[in-house]
Amino acid sequence: MDLLFVALATIVAVMLRGYFDTFTESLVALMPYSLISLGCASAIFLVGGLDRTPWRYSSVADHLQVIVLTVLAILLALVITFALNRLEPVARSLPVLQGGLIVSALIVARSIARFRHTRQIENNANGHGNEKPHETVLVVGVNTLTELFLLSVREFASERTQVAGIIVEDRSLQGRAIQNKTVLGTVEELQSILQSLEVHGVAVDRIVVATAVDQLQPRSLETLLEIENTSDIFVQFLTERLGFEGVAQKPSGLSGQERNSAHGQRVIAGLGKVIEIDDANSALRSFRLEKRIVDVLGAAILIIALSPVAILVAFVVALDVGFPIIFWQQRPGVYGRPFKLYKFRTMRASHDRHRVRVPDDQRSSAVGQALRRTRLDELPQLFNVLIGNMSLIGPRPLLPCDQAPEYAARLSVRPGITGWAQVNGGRIISTSDKLILDVWYVQNASFLLDLSIIFRTVKMILFGERINTDAVSQARNSRSLKTPLRTTMVPAE
Repeated sequence: MDLLFVALATIVAVMLRGYFDTFTESLVALMPYSLISLGCASAIFLVGGLDRTPWRYSSVADHLQVIVLTVLAILLALVITFALNRLEPVARSLPVLQGGLIVSALIVARSIARFRHTRQIENNANGHGNEKPHETVLVVGVNTLTELFLLSVREFASERTQVAGIIVEDRSLQGRAIQNKTVLGTVEELQSILQSLEVHGVAVDRIVVATAVDQLQPRSLETLLEIENTSDIFVQFLTERLGFEGVAQKPSGLSGQERNSAHGQRVIAGLGKVIEIDDANSALRSFRLEKRIVDVLGAAILIIALSPVAILVAFVVALDVGFPIIFWQQRPGVYGRPFKLYKFRTMRASHDRHRVRVPDDQRSSAVGQALRRTRLDELPQLFNVLIGNMSLIGPRPLLPCDQAPEYAARLSVRPGITGWAQVNGGRIISTSDKLILDVWYVQNASFLLDLSIIFRTVKMILFGERINTDAVSQARNSRSLKTPLRTTMVPAE
């Protein structure tokens, strides 16, 4: 399919180049370059492993891989064609058009497949009653039981349980992967691993031990019990749950509130509230659908148009803070569903080579501050928009600790790259004012308001952030803010 898209993109590029009148003759003249492009793409894509990830599981990293491999394939095709006929029939703009079309086709195809797969999972999940909210788990041990647990999560709880990684006792396994879940480190390093995940916004709810108690090293068992006694993390031994241990079974470690799957209701996961959306409102559904179409088209166009800027920023980040150049952090998205928000890194590592915590003011450089000031560090979030995690316009996704339950209404729409709170104060207003402004946006969302936010965002980038006291006062005084959406408390289990 990838090679078919390469061939079709080359044909369309020839047509767009202006060869409509002499299309057949031009295509014949460009046949050597077209075949060389196809051959180079075949080799580069195979060596680069573009075929290894199923489309329905594609991610931002896979989309970046598409861009890099496409550029390499076209450059190689140009070199070979130049050696063959000095690029005589090839216009200068043709490779640019061809590359843009290839990247667009491959990324859009993957995004559509991922969107359809995600929608199918959501539809299947909506058919089950009394679903539990999202939880994040770590798995201890590498054995057949570990693999069985990971397969079970994928098959039965992929929308409710997220496996953050695997913990082992054998240090030689660090960096390996089981069922695409990375071995993060050893049990003795568990405290530092939990702190590192917390930096990325990942709060672990449960530790699942796939190794029998009598097979654990005493120090490992002591570490696990210490974490269970000194934190809210529940440690669960699978052998106990399966009835293979001669001790009393522990209570269930699943925490949170039940999801009400009745018509028109959505749970804000982990916040203890149900937000009721009037699904009968056809105008609201139409606006969301139309906005999603605008988001996909806008993100695709911006990704192509800003790709030179993104490549330059990636190069600058690599020189400034090193690799990896992309930083991710787990944030609550629409209806509280967790997703990975991507940014270019603007800060150095949180710990030095002696594993000592580095203060935040010493981690940031002048380059990083400039990238944050111009919002260039947020360019990777265009891929979040493309795959459906975010919108171009909407409330900025906050860390779970900053998301107050009384303002859960802001989670009823997709979070945005920019929003009403950002253009009326951004980082210099309080968190409570941001939440108030976001809820006001949810109540008054429209294409006209989104257009206003786009113009205000450009103004903010050029002239800096300023607090709009009128907008804040308007949001505070809004009568409907007292009941932003009909909410009811869900009793804890």
